Amino acid sequence: MKKILVLGASGSLGRGVTRHLKDKHDVTATYVKNQFTEQGVNVKKADITAPESLERLGADFDTVVLIAGAMPATMAGYDPQRYIDTNITGTLNVLEFCRKSNIKKIIYIMTFSDVSHKFFNGVPIKSDDSRGLTLTGDHAVYSISKVAACDLIEHYHQEHGLQTIIFRIPTVYCADENFNYYVDGALKVKGYVQMLESIVSSSKVEIWGNPQHSKDMPYIKDFARLINSAVNHKSAQGVFNAGTSQPVSLEKLVNVMVDVFSQGKPVKVIERPEKPSQPNFTFDMSKTIEVFGFMPEWDIKEMMEDIRNTLGVEAFRR
Repeated sequence: MKKILVLGASGSLGRGVTRHLKDKHDVTATYVKNQFTEQGVNVKKADITAPESLERLGADFDTVVLIAGAMPATMAGYDPQRYIDTNITGTLNVLEFCRKSNIKKIIYIMTFSDVSHKFFNGVPIKSDDSRGLTLTGDHAVYSISKVAACDLIEHYHQEHGLQTIIFRIPTVYCADENFNYYVDGALKVKGYVQMLESIVSSSKVEIWGNPQHSKDMPYIKDFARLINSAVNHKSAQGVFNAGTSQPVSLEKLVNVMVDVFSQGKPVKVIERPEKPSQPNFTFDMSKTIEVFGFMPEWDIKEMMEDIRNTLGVEAFRR
């Protein structure tokens, strides 16, 4: 049993990872604002932008899982300085904490925005593909800050021998009631939640843009398994895609949602080709499979069934 520190465990991703790891390791999980409890987990308050806050956690950890960070989906308004302070300076603080505490491994969660230039071309994105940031829009400084964090992490690997594993993720779907996120600083309901609410409440659903556009849709229970594989791997190093290599088209997603959530009622599917299409991409998972022996266990139908069984259909009734 290893001693694991999960920084940023109060969100959907952090809670899912923590719940999986706690049955296998001695886990300490941290929060900044959203206090929570989790049976079998040592929960503490910590802010990665404050080095003294990290020092109070102690030094007796085998691995740090760094999930904490500032991101557009959780930011009301637009404050680019927060990305610099949290994602760059905060990551540097965590790396220094690891160095001073003789913690040998850090696992970092990276956005897929560093390869956004590979979207829509139909070619699977490799773990070690070249970067290509979009330098306009509300995600630009966020993406820049995450890439800078990755470079800092690689520096600490080369300079100090820290084992560093970076997982590049698309949206990871979770079975919780975190239905909202921010778009351009304004609070919105997540797209797939809107579709489920429409299916359950109105027996209709819209398909926007090109229904054949497909994307990786990993489930939190698979992602948490991958994190555990990284915790246990003694030599894995570098950037790894954390997707499925089995992209799901919007048309298939809608059909599965109707099947799982309609409760046998007919649902009208309305095509809206004039609306924006979802991103069209898939991850090449060959490096992740080769190093970790990882294969996703949850397909899209099983994922939707688990969300339904966990939350209940009524959670999506407006």
